[in-house]
Amino acid sequence: MSTSTLSDSRLVSPRLLFVGLWAVAAASYTALLLLDRPLAAAGAFVAVGAAAVAYERVGGVRFDERDTALYETAAARTVQVLGVVSAVAFPSLVAASALGYYEWTAFTAGVGATVAAVFALWLVMLVAARATR
Repeated sequence: MSTSTLSDSRLVSPRLLFVGLWAVAAASYTALLLLDRPLAAAGAFVAVGAAAVAYERVGGVRFDERDTALYETAAARTVQVLGVVSAVAFPSLVAASALGYYEWTAFTAGVGATVAAVFALWLVMLVAARATR
């Protein structure tokens, strides 16, 4: 006879549910933006994000050093890929624009500004992390 408790019979782990809530927040935000519903997108993201934060506080979500190492690796690889793609794409677009083969749109200018802001933030966080060591 099994001695499992109700908490042992969960369909998903608390960590998986927490991450899933953030995935739903991002997916609903994106879907509603694509449907040209920006206020609904923002509202859905805030509502589901708040549910994720609340669940983390009360749902027994526990992260350990393995999770931390995984997130650090994923973050580092994301910054590396964004850096390599940016190092190739943006100078190429600038050269093509200078030669008259490409015209910057508001969207590509926004992407460029966002990438620059991400790396500026990364640099600030790098300096802050070094200062605390």
